[in-house]
Amino acid sequence: MKRACCVALSLLCAVVAACVDDPAAQPKAAVVTEKTRQRVEQQNFRIDAGVPLPRPREGETRSVGFTDLTPVLDPPSAEPPSLLDREAIALDDGDLVDHKAFALQLLQQGEQASAIVELRKTLSVDSSAETWAALGDAYLRAGDVERGVPCLLEAVSLDVDHLPARRLLTRHYLSQNDATRARAHAEEWVRLQPQNPASRQALGRALSQAGMWKEAIDQFALVVDAQPDNAYAFNNLGFAALQLGDNERAVHSLERVLSLKPQQGYMLNNLGVGYERLGRTAEAHAAFARAAELSPRYGQAALNRDRVQQGLSHAQRVVSADTLLKLRDGLFDDVPPLGTGPADGVDVPAVPTVDGE
Repeated sequence: MKRACCVALSLLCAVVAACVDDPAAQPKAAVVTEKTRQRVEQQNFRIDAGVPLPRPREGETRSVGFTDLTPVLDPPSAEPPSLLDREAIALDDGDLVDHKAFALQLLQQGEQASAIVELRKTLSVDSSAETWAALGDAYLRAGDVERGVPCLLEAVSLDVDHLPARRLLTRHYLSQNDATRARAHAEEWVRLQPQNPASRQALGRALSQAGMWKEAIDQFALVVDAQPDNAYAFNNLGFAALQLGDNERAVHSLERVLSLKPQQGYMLNNLGVGYERLGRTAEAHAAFARAAELSPRYGQAALNRDRVQQGLSHAQRVVSADTLLKLRDGLFDDVPPLGTGPADGVDVPAVPTVDGE
């Protein structure tokens, strides 16, 4: 019996040794694992394009095994929600309210927040340029520029001829001193309304912000031709002429302001700059003094007044005082009227620089 057991044990050891020495006799799972390792290693490079496939992220630990050998690919990034997806508010079933009409009524009443909600509901059924423009207008009125401007841009992308959106975008970019964008939208405004002085005034301001003074003068000249009682346009025309050193034209334009309303301190300060450049020192002093009276917080006018005053002779002081009295008393108002009606729809004028020019 013992002899039989020893023989059986010897045979078993021989079989195991043969399996170890012969790779073909190795367990099938081990062979598959090795082949899989080789296949995955080869797939780490795309033979046709020669571009490596994404490897596991640096620092990522993995256990050794058949399934872990497959390269890990990053999941595709999700598309960001569209502007419509972000702004539109879904309507309840059976909602038959005219939300757009209600929103426009709220805007007229100054209730911007409520109007915004109604317009966002409108987008669920009407995402036209008109709706986007109204929503952008409401956001701007509420002071939410970051949401208002994209809505207006969406409006002009849907309808390049949408006038209200063009007008609002022009005025917004002018207020931001963004000359490039302001000019682009102002030119579209002029294309849509070439005879409108407000569009020409806006384009002139955008050109002024870009330092294109000659082109700005051309636009302001069209405005004063159409609205000869527009004090802002005459100031802007004179202001641009000062930038080019055309002092005669600047004074001619700025003197027209003296017979118009409203008069602002910076307008008189600009006139004083023109007078001083032409050597009319006494009148320059009077203009600076009147500018300081009209706008006490406009410090540059007071500085100009005090600077010029130091060099005045007695005779010049007399002339200056007489001119200042006329300016105070509005005696320049007896100049024949230049227009017949108010300047409707004109933007805020260009702001003078610190030296009044």
